[in-house]
Amino acid sequence: MQVTKRFHSEELDMNLTPMIDVVFQLIIFFLVVSEIASYDRIEGLTLPMATAATKEERLPDRLVISVVGGGTMDKQGRVLYEKDTIIIGGKTRSLKQTEGYLRVEKKYRRVEGDTKQPVLIQADRRVAWATVQDIIEAASNLKFWRLSFSVKMPQ
Repeated sequence: MQVTKRFHSEELDMNLTPMIDVVFQLIIFFLVVSEIASYDRIEGLTLPMATAATKEERLPDRLVISVVGGGTMDKQGRVLYEKDTIIIGGKTRSLKQTEGYLRVEKKYRRVEGDTKQPVLIQADRRVAWATVQDIIEAASNLKFWRLSFSVKMPQ
């Protein structure tokens, strides 16, 4: 009796659907992260110069409050802001809204009393000191004690 071997030549199929799903998830993740990171960059913001400043590490959970001076222009020469403007998360806010935002952040993080939440204030060099002082006062009334300021160091 003669035994014959039969070889089945079946092609191996690889299911690419899970890999495509993962790639799309990564693309969406990086788009969202890049959009959130762009909130910290404000067009027309010129930081004041400082000679005695220390470099601070970038804290992922800090709140960033930007204050742009009135009469700030874009690259084409158009006026972006007529008066001193507070910007948080890419949205223009009033001082009262800024205080409300800080109150909500404190409540969201479930902090009672003093908070260790860092707050970065990026104030344009053309901003009136009274505007920055009002923001500092609003933050200190809510017991935000870790305030820092963005400055430009000389080269």
